[in-house]
Order: sequence, then structure tokens, then C-alpha cells
Amino acid sequence: MVLPRSAPGAMPRTYHHGNLRQALVEAALELAQQNGPERVSVREAARRLGVSPAAPFRHFPNRRALMTAVAEEAAERLRIEVRKSLGGEKGGGLARLHAVGRGYLQWARRHPAHFRIVSARDQIDLEGSAALRHNIEEVREVTVQALQAAQAQGQIARHHDASALALLARATVYGLARMDLDGHFGQWGVAPAAVPAAMDATLDLLITLLAGAADPATAATS
Repeated sequence: MVLPRSAPGAMPRTYHHGNLRQALVEAALELAQQNGPERVSVREAARRLGVSPAAPFRHFPNRRALMTAVAEEAAERLRIEVRKSLGGEKGGGLARLHAVGRGYLQWARRHPAHFRIVSARDQIDLEGSAALRHNIEEVREVTVQALQAAQAQGQIARHHDASALALLARATVYGLARMDLDGHFGQWGVAPAAVPAAMDATLDLLITLLAGAADPATAATS
């Protein structure tokens, strides 16, 4: 059940029926969007839904469990966004890597609260959630696969470790998303309206630099 968004300071809404677990996840996301993830609590989510303070604990025994459920949803949306970005890409490995990065940045800009929550590993139970680990691992795997394909096609020299390059790529897009969220671009001479273009240009630069690491002999025969 999709619930309407509440404005900051709005009166609690009365919860009548449906999936209480999902309603609590959505209420927690609202709280995170309005006040930051650190201000989310199970009791406040219950108050927002108009249910008894004890009702949520049948689904979420503590705050960490609730935040983990929100993170699971966040990681699922990231996986979908990356797969969607990859879906129309028929080019080589580097083109696919660019699509993965583009999907990640689009997700982070569209869902900043989700980005904050899934990044706050001290507030969620990553090891205890198979669904969360699966979605995160799938994004990592498609990144490594794109780089391995680029190496096989001679776009990147084979002596570079694909996993290390994947870490570099992830650090780049994560850093861009974090800078955007925390308002750091202004310190680097980027006006607010120019931030999306600057992020895209930085992703393009990463791809160009990786292409510059190609093995000429391999590229010539591929």
C-alpha cells in the first residue's frame, strides 16, 4: 500500500489496514527525508501511522531492523536503476561501465534518503540481510563484468586487475554522489545548477582515462 507523503510537522495519519510492515518502511523513509536517517525511530514511525507504540515491534524489534528494511528497498531500487541503464546499452565494456555509473548517479540524485541510509553501514545490519547483500553484490558484479569485457575487447590493458578497477569506478561515483548530497561542489567552483553536468563530465573523464590505459597491441588486434 502506497501512503501519501506527509509534510514536515503534519499531524499523524491513522493507519487502517494493509501491510503494516511496508507502511512502517515508508514512514521511516519519510522521517529520514525530513530529519535525516539518525532521527528515525520505530516509535516515531508508529506515531506517524497512528498505531500503538507496541504494534511495530512485531515486525521490527529495534531501530536497526527498521533501517535495514529501508536499506533493502534502497539497494533494490539501485539494482533496478543500474539494470535499466544497462538495458539499452549495446556497446562495448567501457560503454557498459559508463551505463552502470550513470544508473548509480541517477539513483543517488533521485533517492537521496535511500543513498544516505544504505551508505550508513553503522546503522543497518548488512551481514544479517541476504537481500541487501544480494542487491549490492549484483551491482558490483555487473561493474566487474563490464571491466572484464573491456579488457577482453582491448579497451583496457589486461594487466590491470578488474576488481581493483571496479573499486576505482565505485569510489568515483560514490564520491560524486556524496559530494552532491553534502553540498561540496561549490567549494570546487561548481555552481548548483551545473552540478549534474559536472558529475556527468567527471564520469566521462573516468571512462576516458580508463580507455587511455588500453594496451595498443591488444586493441589493434581485437
